[in-house]
Amino acid sequence: MILLSLIVVFLGISYSSSEPVQAKRFTVNLDLPPQERWVKIMQEYRQYTPTIIKDVQNFFPKPLLPLIDRLALYLDKYFPAPYPDELRGIASGLNISLSNAVLLNLVYDFSAFCTSIVAQDTQGNIYHARNLDYHFTADLRKLTFMVDFRSKGKTVYSGVVFAGMIGLVTAQRPKAVTITLNERDQGFLWENLIMAILRKEAIPVLLEIRQITATENMNFSQAVTLLSKVPMIADAYLIVGGINPGEGAVITRDRTAVANLWKLDPPTRWFLVETNYDHWTTPPPSDDRRDPAIKAMNETGQENVNGAALFKVLSIHPVLNKKTVYTAVMSAKNNGLFNAWVQQP
Repeated sequence: MILLSLIVVFLGISYSSSEPVQAKRFTVNLDLPPQERWVKIMQEYRQYTPTIIKDVQNFFPKPLLPLIDRLALYLDKYFPAPYPDELRGIASGLNISLSNAVLLNLVYDFSAFCTSIVAQDTQGNIYHARNLDYHFTADLRKLTFMVDFRSKGKTVYSGVVFAGMIGLVTAQRPKAVTITLNERDQGFLWENLIMAILRKEAIPVLLEIRQITATENMNFSQAVTLLSKVPMIADAYLIVGGINPGEGAVITRDRTAVANLWKLDPPTRWFLVETNYDHWTTPPPSDDRRDPAIKAMNETGQENVNGAALFKVLSIHPVLNKKTVYTAVMSAKNNGLFNAWVQQP
């Protein structure tokens, strides 16, 4: 009986500790000078920066760190405005070096394991959701928040970020487009850094996503075209959702060109699931999040798909796993749906 009681208590603790936590939400005022936009937000996270900087530097190959110093030295040459000044504000708010601020914004370009789903219901509404999985997960959970970029009192676009990031891996422009980024593990880290140094036009994809969602009159087709053409530092999967029926796509990118464009085609292909492997290949048994997600989507059915249903699919094991940092759900047509939860699996 004592053993049974202990098991019941343990199961209760395990269940309560797995409940997702609503991510904090902040506003970035785009009407402020770029160097001032992030400072107050970053000051709230300053206590965590020594740990995360240590994590990132340990993850990053030490011989490549001098290249980051060079990027920081010529920041205005490599990054388009207003991002250099925003990075200076990030460094000030977090009380870190400009090199470390640059490093925080590059490292997510190189290694983020994720699951993204874009789906269409029977009424033609598009839903988009994602899990973001990463290294040093416990620390990143403390740094995760949503941000609304506002101008003249209006939300222009929104995203989910980690403290220190100015680019977006999860983004929405209301009544226009949603975008998520998944890592595509091709090549070597040093190749990505050389691309960043030698090709001025190849900006981090996180900044490109932000540029696109910040663009007035942006739509799904334009976003797909831009994300298909832009020179990139690293290979990636870019998952895009729109506001009209059929507007969902996975863009499989090489650094310089599109490897594959995979689109929704209802009613037969009413959802797309992308993890971190080319969709026309078989994922490794050690990391097969795709097949459980597909099975759960088929069991859900197109007639039942909505934001809550996608959250449920992303909450099953191993789609949700010990490296999952957060889950986000959005729909450009219904901008009020945009939300994110920090996971505690």
